[in-house]
Amino acid sequence: MSVRALIVEDDERERIVLRYVLENIKDVIIVGEAVNGLEALLFCQEKKVDLVFLDISMSEMDGFETARKLIHLKPPPLFAFVTVKKEMAVEAFELGALDYIVKPIEQQRIEKTIQRAKMQIAHVNYINEIVMNRLKERIDFIIDRYRNQELYANKLPVREKGKIVLLNPEDIIYCESQGKKVYICTTEFGYLSNYTLNELEHRLDNTYFFRAHQAFIVNLNYVKEIINFGEGSYLLNLDDIKKNIILSRSRAKGLREKLGIV
Repeated sequence: MSVRALIVEDDERERIVLRYVLENIKDVIIVGEAVNGLEALLFCQEKKVDLVFLDISMSEMDGFETARKLIHLKPPPLFAFVTVKKEMAVEAFELGALDYIVKPIEQQRIEKTIQRAKMQIAHVNYINEIVMNRLKERIDFIIDRYRNQELYANKLPVREKGKIVLLNPEDIIYCESQGKKVYICTTEFGYLSNYTLNELEHRLDNTYFFRAHQAFIVNLNYVKEIINFGEGSYLLNLDDIKKNIILSRSRAKGLREKLGIV
């Protein structure tokens, strides 16, 4: 792993010394030099920089002011102070400095800073990889679900006495697990299907279908009343049929949020 370094120093002799030291350290690429904080900021906005070596005492914009602005860049580079001032290390680390190096510069000391930078960069890359992988998994899941919904169209096929009935989802009032079968109640008939509730939960539009209980999926368009059943549980009273659906305590919060109940 290479570390892309920027030198920010208004004293030409000090820049030459730091460049010479960095050129003799493995896996360091010196991407540029700047004589003040403003030049450093412009450089970091235009090019990829992993680590900025900052002097503290500079004209126009000192090292601390530059660091405060660097941390707001996207992505922010790491920064380390290289200075003759021994007394400002605490303030530097409070700003988030990777290191605080007191002049005169020694190669062995700079090598330790480079190793710290490598570890920090590797950690950030690892976290970013995890985030990207999880994001990819989520996107793949959404795409697969969308494809399945396209494949299933707007009908739910159910086998019934030697034929296949294509149900309109909007006609389904509720689905109930009954042993190895799932009973699907519609506005006209009831059907025993070979689906599982988990399969139906993925196939039915969650805009208005809700998993109210481990054993029930309900069409919210047919819910007339929500009745307190005690101890955080509720009953869903349905329109036009004598059936109460149990709303489990663990799913009650989700239903309140879905319906905007405060």
